[in-house]
Amino acid sequence: MALRKVLLLTYHFPPSGAVAVYRMLGLVRYLPQFGWQPVVVAPPRVPWEPIDASLLDQVPAQTPVVRVPFMDGIAGRVVGRIAPEAHWIVKARTACNQMIAEHRPDAVITSSPPGIVHMLGRWVQKRHGLYWVACFRDPWITNRLDTSGLSARIDRQLERSVMRHADQIVANTPLNREGWCKAYPEYAAKMHVITNGFDPEKFTSITVPPPGDRLMILHAGELYSGRDPRPFLDAFAQLQVERVPVDCTFLGRKTDSMYDLSAEITRRGLDSTVHRPGQVPYAESLQKMMSADILVLFQNPGYRFGIQAKLFEYLGTGRPILAISELDSDIAWVLRESKVLHRVVAPTDVAGIRQAILELVTEVRTGNDSRSDKSAVLQFTRERMAQRFAECLDRSPPVSQ
Repeated sequence: MALRKVLLLTYHFPPSGAVAVYRMLGLVRYLPQFGWQPVVVAPPRVPWEPIDASLLDQVPAQTPVVRVPFMDGIAGRVVGRIAPEAHWIVKARTACNQMIAEHRPDAVITSSPPGIVHMLGRWVQKRHGLYWVACFRDPWITNRLDTSGLSARIDRQLERSVMRHADQIVANTPLNREGWCKAYPEYAAKMHVITNGFDPEKFTSITVPPPGDRLMILHAGELYSGRDPRPFLDAFAQLQVERVPVDCTFLGRKTDSMYDLSAEITRRGLDSTVHRPGQVPYAESLQKMMSADILVLFQNPGYRFGIQAKLFEYLGTGRPILAISELDSDIAWVLRESKVLHRVVAPTDVAGIRQAILELVTEVRTGNDSRSDKSAVLQFTRERMAQRFAECLDRSPPVSQ
């Protein structure tokens, strides 16, 4: 039986190195197993985000991709200042028309952020009559902390339009869907939760060394937008005074301007036990995660919504996880559902963080870190994610000729 086709519209696709890319890779790799062949319209890169050319190797050769660049030259600089994200959708319309004429898709998926990409999906729905699944990897306006100002009012109107017209709406977390159901109860029946995921095979070939004399706590990924490790550093400094044999490594960039991480490490006298090698290639990052004894994750104080994509990579390693997040957050929900060895501590609770580290260290030393329920975590694979998208798409009537 021939695969039905779905047009995938996204700002994030390889060689973009942004974490959002991995949800898109999961769709192009696994949707064909469930009867759907994606055809993609995306920028060649998002100018202000990192590039990882190695991710191109993960795009299946049979996936049609059209690259629509952002405007360049003087006009691009002017328009980029006024509408740095929105102006791309105007150029992308021509590519959408071409892909639809050539491939005759039955449906379209739009994936945000930025939220404005859904306006391109709405245009495709109106012009071509395609069944539309709107996927939100993060909140747009509902569930956001800052919803004031003219921009937020405009976003509210656009978000309501998406909720009204999209045939299916996908939230990336339970609390995100819960917030939508309260804001738009008339559309709750078409709202679904599909989390991100991980690829188990990426971890099976990596050799995990036994714990050494000093255990390693690792954070992998960017620190940004209020994710503050300073309470963790306070707790970690106490453990050093108590001569608990643990080291810590921060992989990736820090782009939050509210603190200087290197200075905070030095101020606490942790230069010999807290390491910052910076951003490393993806394969090396996986190796370091697998070699760590405990993985740590930071979320903003007071913020319950959202699951960092890095958490799913953490699940794939099978390593114990320390989540510095609100206790009733989406992150806590994933950890409970996955049944991996973990602790969740509020972001400003220094004493709680210290105690959680001590408990996880004990679990590692006694071998309890290898006794988690391996089957529970499989609900968070990218293959399962794609299957759930396919279930949404299967509701669409065939329109291809």
